[in-house]
This record gives sequence, structure tokens and C-alpha cells, in this order.
Amino acid sequence: MTTEKSGGGAGTRASDGPVSEPNSSPVDTVLQGTLGKKLRETYQEVVAEAVPEKFLTLLAELRKKEGESGDQQT
Repeated sequence: MTTEKSGGGAGTRASDGPVSEPNSSPVDTVLQGTLGKKLRETYQEVVAEAVPEKFLTLLAELRKKEGESGDQQT
């Protein structure tokens, strides 16, 4: 026999606060804030990087091939 709790399951949250599993200790708020800040900084650096020319060339070739195959399907 199984029992279910109403109002959501494990890992759900009612607010924007941290999610923790039952019987686990939550991550220290200061540590969580520091980790979040570092992740945002790292992500921003990646977003700001230029797209390599080789990748742009490959995308252009793909678009060209998709255009050619689209013409043949009609």
C-alpha cells in the first residue's frame, strides 16, 4: 500500500527560496549567493565571446543546403 501527500512532491517549492529534500540540510545562504554570483559572472563571459568564424561558415553552409532541399520538396 502506498500513500501520497497532497500539495506537491519532493523538490517542489512554494516560493523562490532554495529547494531541499526532506532530512537534508539546506545550503548556507551566503555560500549559495556566492556560488550564484560566480556562475552568473562565468556565464556572462561565455555569452560575450565571439562566435568562431569556422562555426559561422558551417552555419551558412547548412542554411544554403536547407534552402536547396526546400526548393526540391515543392
